[in-house]
Amino acid sequence: MTKDKELLSLKKIVEIQKKKNKITQRFSFRWDNKTEKLILSYSVPHLVNINGTPKTRLKRKQKYYPSINKQNYKKWFRDRTSFLVDCDNFVKGAISNAEGMLSNYQDEFDLGFWIEKFLDRKVGKTTEIKPLSPHTILQNKRILNPYYIWLLDKHKNSNEMREHIESGAEWFEQYYQEKLLSGDWNNTTCMTAFRNVRGFYNFIADYSKGTFPYDLLKRLQLKSPKHSRDTINSWEYDRIIDFIIENKDNELWKKFVLMLRLQLKSGLRVGELVEIRNRNIDEKDKTIWVSGKTGRRPLHFRHQDDQKIWNEILEKKGSGIYLFYRTKVVFYPKQKHKIEVDMDLNKPTTSSFYLQRFRQMRTLLGLRGKGVITSHSIRRYFITQFVKETKNRDLVRQIVGHSSTKMTDYYMGDMIDE
Repeated sequence: MTKDKELLSLKKIVEIQKKKNKITQRFSFRWDNKTEKLILSYSVPHLVNINGTPKTRLKRKQKYYPSINKQNYKKWFRDRTSFLVDCDNFVKGAISNAEGMLSNYQDEFDLGFWIEKFLDRKVGKTTEIKPLSPHTILQNKRILNPYYIWLLDKHKNSNEMREHIESGAEWFEQYYQEKLLSGDWNNTTCMTAFRNVRGFYNFIADYSKGTFPYDLLKRLQLKSPKHSRDTINSWEYDRIIDFIIENKDNELWKKFVLMLRLQLKSGLRVGELVEIRNRNIDEKDKTIWVSGKTGRRPLHFRHQDDQKIWNEILEKKGSGIYLFYRTKVVFYPKQKHKIEVDMDLNKPTTSSFYLQRFRQMRTLLGLRGKGVITSHSIRRYFITQFVKETKNRDLVRQIVGHSSTKMTDYYMGDMIDE
């Protein structure tokens, strides 16, 4: 109880002196539980990553006073001392410094200015100038915003763009190494981040009129990781077709099965699959317009063999925004039965839904495991089979939405004989 009385006494003294000195800044004091030394507690604004977007929140901070304890604190808080006023000035200074870190949206010399400008752009430039896909814009935000927050936290001078000329490569190297060691990233994610940050720096070089160097990250020389991902083989293909036949009317699996069939027929990316909108389904022309990385492209269902899946797509098409809308699984314990029920017609099903169901199917069917057969293996299978049958790389490039046949060739690897 002595501890509570001392703390109560301290709070009363602080309250009286705050009024006397007209101190309005919010801060408080407490005792360290182990040493019983005085601790000043206060909060400063800082950036946090919320769903890939920087938001300003308050962060609790502490200052430890080893020379002040429960036995001598009263002499520090006497009327004629300036200790409380000094604490007030310290907290104001800390808040001012923190706010200065957030004020990075001023001019072309600030990191925040360029982050905002880069993420607001709608057109990109690689080998050609073209509109950015929603996927690319989202990926830029997911990589650049956390990196921006990390920079401001770890390197106080990183808000000055001129500092990046000397230290930008070193900072990004430190960042991706932390991510790899913590397990947050794998090698593939690391390369994705590298391409995004490299693109950001090159964007600054393009628009800064020669004051910022091009290819700032060149010295890192990161190489794309070799992965073991493969296309499905003939045995796995037959197993998947059997699964489709057995589960196309199953209440738990039928949405996934239709998505799987559509991916087998078209080689769509999972992100494109879940984003199909009902208004982009042209019933008269038997066409779905797909929005992807390279813009809009048509997916036709005009062959007689397409009639069955086309009818099922039209049957699935509803009054909401998305063809594959948000659902949830409901379990009935008495019947030991699971079914999928509608949740929101105007929200798309997530990529996570499809990926999770694919993994479940892969386990059930005994397909090759993680890192070898993934949902992307279906896209890879479509590309390789199409080129084998047609010998037309450029046509398959257009169908699957590749920007060049070089990417198509990368997908095929050495599985197609020249």
